Amino acid sequence: MSAPERVALVIPARNEDRLLPRVLAAIPPWVSSVILVDDASEDRTGEVMAAWGDSRARTLRAGRRLGVGGAILLGYREALELGATCAVVIAADAQMDLGELPRVLGPIARGEADYVQGNRFRGGAPRGPMPWPRVLGNRILSASASWAAGRPIADSQCGFTAASARALRSLGAGSLPRGYGFPAFARLEAHRRDLKVAEVPVSALYGTEVSGIRPWRDPALILMRIVWRGLARRLRELASRARAFASARRLDRAGGPA
Repeated sequence: MSAPERVALVIPARNEDRLLPRVLAAIPPWVSSVILVDDASEDRTGEVMAAWGDSRARTLRAGRRLGVGGAILLGYREALELGATCAVVIAADAQMDLGELPRVLGPIARGEADYVQGNRFRGGAPRGPMPWPRVLGNRILSASASWAAGRPIADSQCGFTAASARALRSLGAGSLPRGYGFPAFARLEAHRRDLKVAEVPVSALYGTEVSGIRPWRDPALILMRIVWRGLARRLRELASRARAFASARRLDRAGGPA
């Protein structure tokens, strides 16, 4: 694989001691650093990482809940400090096939993208087992994110993402919600900052993991925030057009007859 020189894996984790060992065992040897962000876990998540004993491991322990987005941003900062040229976010609950890492990294390695997001759907159907409420919620949120961005987004909630060092610095400077829905907002921010963005097909893997998403409250909050960002983008566009129109009018007056 032609990969960026120094690849960091960022693993946000809260109470994932049961499935985290499976994730750690699947990490390929060419990954340069593994950053586990223990988001104030109340189980043995931190102990699992310590017991792994791999020299690439970096464990960051949050003293209070950061939320999955806050944990990812903390991991991004650590990746930059370690000199990573690229950071890939993977879940601690074994929902990502790490055999697909080269595919996710590919557009960055080839210089085609600054930010890559996985797409777990093919023709509207998931590429693997996915609970139907997740499918329905994803379709609604992805359609809303597409409207907000002004361009198609196939799977706004996919957390299997890769970001170049440039994208890490850019996203870290943005104002992003720290909770669930972070992948959608990171994607919108990448577009807002004119980063080169690519989507790649990845598998949908759902098994015995327990979701921390509150079924009714969290998706509704995510949807409202996405819609707000879409409205803000359109207001910025209207303001830009108004300024351009006013400037053109001034030029016309200046160039007219005395």
